Amino acid sequence: MKKYLLFAGIFTLVFVVLQVLSGMLLTMFYTPSIQQWEEASTLSSQVVFGNTSFIPPLVISLMALVIAFGSTKLIDKKAVH
Repeated sequence: MKKYLLFAGIFTLVFVVLQVLSGMLLTMFYTPSIQQWEEASTLSSQVVFGNTSFIPPLVISLMALVIAFGSTKLIDKKAVH
């Protein structure tokens, strides 16, 4: 049971960190176009929320899974020795 809680905690922590880093990178590299500013100045009822992430959430989940699994195995290996 302790192993599963450790894995779940590490997975959650790594997943949140990767999501925050992904958001920071997307924010850093975002450049609005002039066309968006012109469309925003006209009164319209359509709301544009922007593009989706270029890093799919599935890839981030898999990266977090691999890191959590590897670190759990590493911790177990050190605990045995």
